[in-house]
Amino acid sequence: MIEVTLQTKSGWCVVGVSGRADAEAAEELENRLRGAVQHNPKVAADFSALAYISSAGIRAVLEAARAAQEAKVEFTVCAPSTPVRKVFDMSGLHHILTVQGELPC
Repeated sequence: MIEVTLQTKSGWCVVGVSGRADAEAAEELENRLRGAVQHNPKVAADFSALAYISSAGIRAVLEAARAAQEAKVEFTVCAPSTPVRKVFDMSGLHHILTVQGELPC
């Protein structure tokens, strides 16, 4: 199960994500991130409360990042939890995505 919240801080749309970004939740995650990208010039995905991310969850994030790049929207993943940070490090995603230790706003 995944919970997604949206809030605006200092010109950033902060997409707070908690729970598990697995195959069941990947479509919702991608849709919510893409929706934020469509309507905002800067999007920060706050993964501090994300307990788990699967390959389907990673794909959802990558698709949203690709949509942001095409729309010339600044997109960053912020404050990934320890388990998510480990997955990003092992998969090399930190070389593909902008990943920050804390929220930029």
